[in-house]
Amino acid sequence: MKEIIKCSVCGEEIRIESNFCSSCGSAIRINNNSSKEKEVSKRKSTKQKKNSAEQEFQTISKTKILYLIFTLILIGAIILVASGIFDSSTVTSLNDSNFEDVHQGVDLTNLNKINSLEEELKNQPNDAKLLDLAHLLNDSGFKEKAIEKYKLYLKSNPGVADVLVDLGVCYYEIGKNDEAIKWMKEALKNEPNHQIAHLNIGIVNMSSGRKEEAIDWWEKTISINPNNNIGKRAQDLINQK
Repeated sequence: MKEIIKCSVCGEEIRIESNFCSSCGSAIRINNNSSKEKEVSKRKSTKQKKNSAEQEFQTISKTKILYLIFTLILIGAIILVASGIFDSSTVTSLNDSNFEDVHQGVDLTNLNKINSLEEELKNQPNDAKLLDLAHLLNDSGFKEKAIEKYKLYLKSNPGVADVLVDLGVCYYEIGKNDEAIKWMKEALKNEPNHQIAHLNIGIVNMSSGRKEEAIDWWEKTISINPNNNIGKRAQDLINQK
């Protein structure tokens, strides 16, 4: 069956293959669907190309961003290494024979005095300077060296209560509580009313878990003199327990 179309001028029905209308003689214009399809196809192709270009641009942009981030990280790492942040820390240990190695928290002035006193004592022994050296070592945290010097002093000056108490304190501060109490009690043999010795023996006993003995020693401390700072300190310690 042949397809029939209408003339766009007079409306007469004519066959599609006719070039002119048999009624009015007008030229027949046929809508070219294939052309439209080609045009639509062309538009679709153009749109696809545009989308493809956009996707490609986005991919390139993401790649550039990644390269930029990587470059920044690399530059940052180089700067950190150059500044020494990634360097491992150096541990400094104190050499007992060299007090110029600065001990953390130690007064540099005391270190200089310690070195100076040691040199003087090598050339000329002196008990007063030896005791000064022991005190400086004690105050600077060199407890074992201080113990050594205190004992050396006590060899030529036995029974000095204050020195015996200081020796006991050094032992306490390195965790040797029984040894600390031994030397503090030795001080009391030579000076029975040594109030600081009583106070300290109480503290060492409390540290060792002997609460009742500690309180007993603090009560003795108060009985020697309740009004001075040592007596008041003992009372405060009792009140806290």
